[in-house]
Amino acid sequence: MFCWRSFGHNPRARAPRTAAAAAVVIALVGWSAPARGDAGDPAQHVSSDTSKSSAPVADMTLARLLESMASVKGLSAKFREEKHMDLLAVPIVNEGELHFAPPGRLVRRTTAPAPSTVLISGDTLSFVDAAGREHIDLSTNPAVRMFVDSFVKIYAGDKEALERMYGMSFKASGAAWTLTLTPKLSPIDKVIRSIELTGEGPTLRSMRVVELGGDETVTRFSEVRAREFSEAELRALFTTTAPTSSSVTSPAPAGPASHG
Repeated sequence: MFCWRSFGHNPRARAPRTAAAAAVVIALVGWSAPARGDAGDPAQHVSSDTSKSSAPVADMTLARLLESMASVKGLSAKFREEKHMDLLAVPIVNEGELHFAPPGRLVRRTTAPAPSTVLISGDTLSFVDAAGREHIDLSTNPAVRMFVDSFVKIYAGDKEALERMYGMSFKASGAAWTLTLTPKLSPIDKVIRSIELTGEGPTLRSMRVVELGGDETVTRFSEVRAREFSEAELRALFTTTAPTSSSVTSPAPAGPASHG
């Protein structure tokens, strides 16, 4: 698993578990591309009905993928994460939800098996669970800061910046695609061997992070939804305090009411 020492931070009390959550959530949230637009914007819906056209689907390109990332105004998603470790016979499984609001606010809430929250806002990373809370100044931790910056560049569609940080291999067959990132810069390259992302169209389906030691984390995404948060939603969701149930429901649509 990720270790705080690997990221150049002076370990204290709960620091190792904070690092594990932090490193994974930064990669996780940065790659949650929207599956469709707001419910009230039919023009942004992604349809699976191909009966109206027999034309072949054009291959996804890296440029188009990054462009879709750059267009995100906000998103929410659910995730299921499996951590596979050589020392364990079965993977460690976490499930929960995440929210992202440009330019750099993101929150990941693990709901099972044990509740916890990781919040990134500006230069601060906060981690809260049953044992207490911790706040990390990202300006003092260049490795975690690099993770944050690298995925911000994805939303910016900045291919040149990403290529400075990672070796990039992109493959596509129709709408399905795989993007593999290989870290170039220290100290990330001392911890991570590769990050493999798969998706279809603009939607991320899974992410696989492989560590140099052989452990890996596989995350699968569901109910990924593009949205633009209201000021009230920003205050309610982007906090380490658990939001009320009404805060995490779908936003009020701009057009006709959505079903479900």
